[in-house]
Amino acid sequence: MALPVEQTGERRLSTNIELPDPSLPAVIPNVNVYQQKKTLAQGMMDLALLSANANQLRYVLETYERHPYHIFSIVFISISLLVQIGVGIGLIMNSRYDVNDKKEICKANKINDYITIGIFVITLVNVLISAFGVAPRAT
Repeated sequence: MALPVEQTGERRLSTNIELPDPSLPAVIPNVNVYQQKKTLAQGMMDLALLSANANQLRYVLETYERHPYHIFSIVFISISLLVQIGVGIGLIMNSRYDVNDKKEICKANKINDYITIGIFVITLVNVLISAFGVAPRAT
């Protein structure tokens, strides 16, 4: 049902809003499905970054004598890998909670907060890794 058009002076306001049919039942989305999809997407991104960091670590370990910041790189790549493993464990734990249950939603929110902090730390550490680079100096 479209609402009538109002005229005020020279301006004409048009509001074509369709109102829902009151005889149809309202569809309530399942929040658990959303949470599981979000967790899966975060897990896939974490897995991609985990494999990239593992490759960087392998490269630094293979070329440590030519790498100017090899200690720094090894430490920060290792920190990034450990935090990523922690975030992955948190994602697995978070996906097991039923967020429709009021008791479990508090636990899920707390774990989600820890995951967010972990992702921030991973981002910060990987910015530092990128700033110092893993490529050797040109000779």
